[in-house]
Amino acid sequence: MSESPTLRRMEEADLPGADVLRRLVGWNQTAEDWRHLLGLEPRGCFVAVIAEQVVGTVMTTCYGLTLAWIGMMLVHPEHRRQGIASHLMARALGYLQGKGIQCVKLDATPQGRPLYEKLGFQFESELNRWQRPAQIGNTECETRHSGTRKLREQDWVAIGEIDAAAFGVSRHDLLRGLASRSREILVWPRQGQVGGWGMLRAGSNADYIGPVACLDREGAIELVFDLLRVANDRTVFWDVPEWNEHAKEVAQEFGFEPVRPLVRMRKGRDCPATNPGALFAIADPAVG
Repeated sequence: MSESPTLRRMEEADLPGADVLRRLVGWNQTAEDWRHLLGLEPRGCFVAVIAEQVVGTVMTTCYGLTLAWIGMMLVHPEHRRQGIASHLMARALGYLQGKGIQCVKLDATPQGRPLYEKLGFQFESELNRWQRPAQIGNTECETRHSGTRKLREQDWVAIGEIDAAAFGVSRHDLLRGLASRSREILVWPRQGQVGGWGMLRAGSNADYIGPVACLDREGAIELVFDLLRVANDRTVFWDVPEWNEHAKEVAQEFGFEPVRPLVRMRKGRDCPATNPGALFAIADPAVG
């Protein structure tokens, strides 16, 4: 009989072992992503350990008391079907309940959905990961006139308002942390009031577009096009909300194809976005 795991809070020293699990399943997060999430909610991230080896992880991210996200739910392939995932989820949910969080959400793989349904999560919407292969020597991207500009510090107020309306709650600390590790952050239009924004980040396996939130389809096209200027030497991932038909159209226009489904689920009282159609790309399945 295998040794029973010990569940405890995640520590900085656990991150290399946690990233081993991430590599085993092929997820795209980086060591910096692990560190960032742990810093956002250090008391709400947990590991399962056997013989000093990390065999399971789960992380929470809180957006005030209105909403929390559960992500990086991983179990080593050799230790699955032993209840580790259920115990980690129970620990994470207990932590969030203790904080008085009103709603908990997560983005589940089809394989993980049955577990979350047993824990009381309900289907909310669908997502699809779209992928575009590396584009070497994209002349059009080099010559096309840009309708965007780089983010300025004073843009953060407008960005926060657009993102909160598209996502449902404010997530300032998360966005600032993502921005600090981004390859590019752009706003649209080049002149006048900010109507949209987006970022491109480097992942372990591919560059990642998101979040992208824009009040105008043409603005979203400009943002994606100019972000792809930076990524034209790498594969790019883009997690597209299934409800945003414009986003799917734009993804197809730029040569992306859907490669993996995800299911957004929630537990507790919903916090609906006031302008969900403005969300063209999520930030990351780990954080929403």
